[in-house]
Amino acid sequence: MPQSSTAAQHAAPPCYTVGELLRGLQETLDAHHGNVRVQGEITSWTRHRSGHCYYTLGDGDAQIDCVMWRHQVRYVFFTPEEGMEVEVKGAASIYERRGKLQLVTRSMKMAGEGALQQAFEERKQKLAAEGVFADEHKQPLPPLPRVVGVITAGDSAAFQDIASTLERRFPLVRVQLASVTVQGMEAAQEIAGALRMFGARAPADRPDVLIVGRGGGAQEDLWAFNEEAVARALFACPIPTISAVGHETDESIADLVADRRAATPTMAAEIAVPDGTAVEQHLRAQAQALRRGMEQRMQQARDHVVALTQSRAFARPRQLIDAHRTRVKSLHGRLSRAARHVHGREAAAVTSLKRQLELLDPQRPLRRGFARIEHRNAPVMRADALHPGDHVTLRFADGAVPAEVTGHAAPDPDQPGENEA
Repeated sequence: MPQSSTAAQHAAPPCYTVGELLRGLQETLDAHHGNVRVQGEITSWTRHRSGHCYYTLGDGDAQIDCVMWRHQVRYVFFTPEEGMEVEVKGAASIYERRGKLQLVTRSMKMAGEGALQQAFEERKQKLAAEGVFADEHKQPLPPLPRVVGVITAGDSAAFQDIASTLERRFPLVRVQLASVTVQGMEAAQEIAGALRMFGARAPADRPDVLIVGRGGGAQEDLWAFNEEAVARALFACPIPTISAVGHETDESIADLVADRRAATPTMAAEIAVPDGTAVEQHLRAQAQALRRGMEQRMQQARDHVVALTQSRAFARPRQLIDAHRTRVKSLHGRLSRAARHVHGREAAAVTSLKRQLELLDPQRPLRRGFARIEHRNAPVMRADALHPGDHVTLRFADGAVPAEVTGHAAPDPDQPGENEA
């Protein structure tokens, strides 16, 4: 017996194939780590075109490769980012083809108490610092929209509430729906894409206002409306927007960016369009006021016509015309007399001026026998202005004669006014 026991202890271990070993390890993992919760920091997050997501979860001392299949990804309410601390649920598994340990993730959430609120506050502060929430960027809503665009889940109660409220308040408006996923990892990109789609249309084809939102839910259910992609698409949208996310007590990043915030989807529809009954009453009142104004103007015109028909001028127009003709003739006679008077006064003045001009004519003395002495083309006014040897011109009425001064000439008191050579 002792010999057989010793032999058993030194017996060789069984030899497994690689596949058998890995399957055995998998059975051990299933038994002890088939349902685990793990907390760590995300790195190398990658989403494959198949929809599956691959990433690494680490804690500074160790790390493990993780995978989340496409049908599970849709239940992640936020967009995982590099360095984000998360808590995941899943199962440790062996990838037999490569003999690699991995964690197959079934669910994921942000880690820590208040992690969602902390992430919300951090994102809110970041966008506020960029001016994304500033009032100067808010667009006014149109008073009478023709088309209202709605971005929400098409099969949701929220859309039914919006559509029925629009129909009740303002039946003339048309509704254009862009049906999107409103929660899960894909929701933010779908919502942002719908905003860009409406905004990229030609101005004539765009809705006049957009309602973006969903019904109530937990904070993680509403998280798509806290994503930066949605915030930046709202900020860039050329169409006025109304955000209606959750209930009145809920606040989202989308509420802060949009041009108007509504507490509920129903309230968003009430904000988007006016009350049709009130509009109709206003139009009726305006029509009545216009009618009264027209009737008043017409009555004033009638009264004026009646006054004209009862006036003396209208009853005896020829007498009025004759009176005006007589007045015109009188005015014409007065005007003619005044013109003759003025003409007579003007004629006398002209005769006086003519006489004065004749007296001032420099040729007049020459015609009377006098001569004008000129030296160097200028008249000589004084005898002492000439000297012996000066050449002068004696100008008469019928011509001029050259002469030379031969001596000094003194003024003759008996012959003033003329000079002789």
